[in-house]
Amino acid sequence: MQVAINARFLLPNRLEGIGRYTYEIVQRMALNHPEVTFHLLFDRPFSNEFLIAPNMMGHSLGPGARHPWLWYYHYEVRVKRWLKQHQVDLYWGPDAFLAESPSKTKSVVTIHDLAWEHRPEWNAARVSRFYSKWVPTYCKRADNIISISDFTRHDLVSRYGLPSNKITTIMHGYDEKKSIDKLVEWQRIPLFDPYFLVLGSINPRKNSYNLLKAFIEYKDEGKITSDLVFAGVLGKGWSRKERSFITACFRRSDVHYLGRVSESEKEALLFNANALVYPSLLEGFGLVLLEAAQFNCPVLTSESSVCQEVLTGYTNQEGVIYIDPYSSESIGQGLTEVESIQKGPSLERNRTWDEVARELWEVLIGKINE
Repeated sequence: MQVAINARFLLPNRLEGIGRYTYEIVQRMALNHPEVTFHLLFDRPFSNEFLIAPNMMGHSLGPGARHPWLWYYHYEVRVKRWLKQHQVDLYWGPDAFLAESPSKTKSVVTIHDLAWEHRPEWNAARVSRFYSKWVPTYCKRADNIISISDFTRHDLVSRYGLPSNKITTIMHGYDEKKSIDKLVEWQRIPLFDPYFLVLGSINPRKNSYNLLKAFIEYKDEGKITSDLVFAGVLGKGWSRKERSFITACFRRSDVHYLGRVSESEKEALLFNANALVYPSLLEGFGLVLLEAAQFNCPVLTSESSVCQEVLTGYTNQEGVIYIDPYSSESIGQGLTEVESIQKGPSLERNRTWDEVARELWEVLIGKINE
């Protein structure tokens, strides 16, 4: 059996969001099914670190797809041609992209969210236009669609008119093999104590601007004592005024910008944080919430249905503070409340990446056997 998988987001030392999702699932499927050959389709020279089993093969289908018109060329020309030449049994797009495949090849696509429909201004206009045009096409091509939350599933049905029976919700998991007893010491990051932690890209969607305004107001008034640590890259989409404000905040002694951190550094930061602060304006899932709960780190997050969906069922709900992400006052008050919490939500629900990989494989094999 032959399975092809989009692997454009598998980047060494840069596994975030879709890349992390792809990596965690693909490695498990390959190890669990040695009788299947998995073809990973990259858009550039790839690292062999992602080929962890002898039944995994990498294919570089350049040039690198770093622009909407190159996205089009990569999927509608390079990947489409490769699929026609190799006639695999199934083709999966974990990244919301899905090239046209031969009629005998079953296809499945994962949709994480429809942020470009809700807030197109968060992306460059050409990016939002590309998504709005092509994602509905990818969904119609697919024999099955995976959504990572019921929120995204309902969004797909209401906005694109897709039949609900074509969509399967499979939520994210976590890595049960991690252990706080084996955390490595990190050298380049100084110790901050106490601190709130912000993980991931710093962009308008993550609401970093409103968070900083609330933090500075409440910190300067003495209502909170913790510092604020950003572990992620300053992204695009900001106005000149907003970007200037954010970079000025990074020069404060109580705001620390670390840039991208390694997995071990991220784990250590979560383990030692007063709280994870995640006041996102829109999420399809919010994987970082699971990562925080894995270390019993208290959480401040948006009162959106997605964030509550992710954390519902975990023990110690008192370890989670929900706020209105559009209100600086609500964020500030949430910071004062979460600062006093000693223990966050825990993952006794035991939804691991192993379980996610098994559920997704059942969908894939089900389509192959139809």
